[in-house]
Amino acid sequence: MHPSTAPLLDVALLLDGLHSRTQQVVLLHTYAPVTGERLCIAAAGAHDVHFRRELALAPGAVDRVRQAPLDSDAPGLAMLANLAGHDTPLRADLRQIRSAQVALTGSPLPGWILVSVPVRRLPGVPAVPGAEPRVVAAVSILAPDGAHGAPLVAYGRLMRNAVRVAIGTSVVIAQPRFAAAQAA
Repeated sequence: MHPSTAPLLDVALLLDGLHSRTQQVVLLHTYAPVTGERLCIAAAGAHDVHFRRELALAPGAVDRVRQAPLDSDAPGLAMLANLAGHDTPLRADLRQIRSAQVALTGSPLPGWILVSVPVRRLPGVPAVPGAEPRVVAAVSILAPDGAHGAPLVAYGRLMRNAVRVAIGTSVVIAQPRFAAAQAA
């Protein structure tokens, strides 16, 4: 296995694990600083028949799930609330999201909601010693709007804990495995 694929495998395990526990679509978004947009870069459970049918009935929703302005929905807001420095004044909604470390909004897909948590470092990526990790992504659960109240709170808690555990237990490959062979 090439060392650069380790973080991707750890992210896939995180998304698949969340999908298997919730049976909901799980998305990973990152952001493009130049355009101020959030971009969906990975998903688990997106092949669900019910989800695919709903996407087919909502033209244009696929594009908005894939890419949208940071301030348009939960994944972008979870990142946006945590991108500014701690001394930077924030709008009330962003202060609340930063405090809770969870964002909840409607989805670009009508009848669905997004519950998102920020990710400060992808699993398998080394931490920079002495530096406060910046937000690099958001993990989201995309659920039918029928899930209200307690399940949504539980999803947020589950995602926060799963991200923390995945980052804390993932293996970071600092050097290519073949480096020793090259040195010989």
